[in-house]
Amino acid sequence: MKKLRAAVIGCGAIAHHCHIPGYLKNRYTELAALVDPYEKNLKEACAKFNIERGYTSLEDLFANESIDVVSVCSPNIYHAEHAIAALNHGCHVLCEKPMCMNLKEGQMIQKAAQKHPGSIFMVAFTHRLYSGNIKARRMIEQGKIGEPYVIRIRFAHQGPMTGWAMSDWFFTPSKAGGGAMFDMGIHAMDLAQFYFGPIRKINAMMATLEKKIEMEDNAILQFLFASGKMGYAEVGWSSKQGFAGVEIHGSEAAIINDYFEGLYLMKGESSATGKRIIRKRMIDKNPCQGGWDVEIDYFVNAIRKREQPEMGLQAGLNSMKVAMAAYESAKKGKTVTI
Repeated sequence: MKKLRAAVIGCGAIAHHCHIPGYLKNRYTELAALVDPYEKNLKEACAKFNIERGYTSLEDLFANESIDVVSVCSPNIYHAEHAIAALNHGCHVLCEKPMCMNLKEGQMIQKAAQKHPGSIFMVAFTHRLYSGNIKARRMIEQGKIGEPYVIRIRFAHQGPMTGWAMSDWFFTPSKAGGGAMFDMGIHAMDLAQFYFGPIRKINAMMATLEKKIEMEDNAILQFLFASGKMGYAEVGWSSKQGFAGVEIHGSEAAIINDYFEGLYLMKGESSATGKRIIRKRMIDKNPCQGGWDVEIDYFVNAIRKREQPEMGLQAGLNSMKVAMAAYESAKKGKTVTI
């Protein structure tokens, strides 16, 4: 079978850590070229990964190369433009999160995708590919915790500039579209819906507590799902320690997916007197297996099967709707219905 010719747009940190090495190791793909408007970044990436061809624009890429697959790893402001251009050239597209800057751009991507139904479109919601989250959802579906009713998510670290971002665009509102809520919260919103289905109401509070930036570095989000279930998430760019992961509580048991300590099934009893009985069983010692390591393989498998992935265009749009509602809620100080 002829290999799929891939191109990566944007040579920043996520391209270096996930997309470029992913295509290089996948036996069904050939990484044909890299694209970045900044020649320094482009040359460094080409040299590091031994890629012969690099371009500073999409126009040059498509004028000189026959490309089947594109990863959009550019700053958020360019996601829609680059994804639409790739779709219009008949490419399969893997777009980094958030999928775009606003719902209007999301609808533009949707229209372009509808014109090219043979193209696979996936959003890089990497947390869905962690072994712990895959196992946890399966346990819920198997009834291991009874009827689930509440989900708690906490995704927080010290922010993208700590050994991560290769420029300051993350902290530039016009290029990023938002702060920690958009960067970390979009993962939480997607994962909450991965477990519990559509979010119908959201109440959000956001603040800039530590960093000297023009956007939020912390956010707290409350969810009401279409099913009647509830949830909340804490996301931030100022956390040096603390829990990171997912808790799901049900009528019979709870699932604790601690990204650092492991995936557990917990049963027991607690009372107002303070008496607690806890029985904890380890399910997965390393619940973050997968993720970036398997993301490109997952995408390529969807292309080969000609099946739109679960973390596809609709998942991207669903999370964008929640994100925009979250910003509206924080601005108006009230719960917003989606």
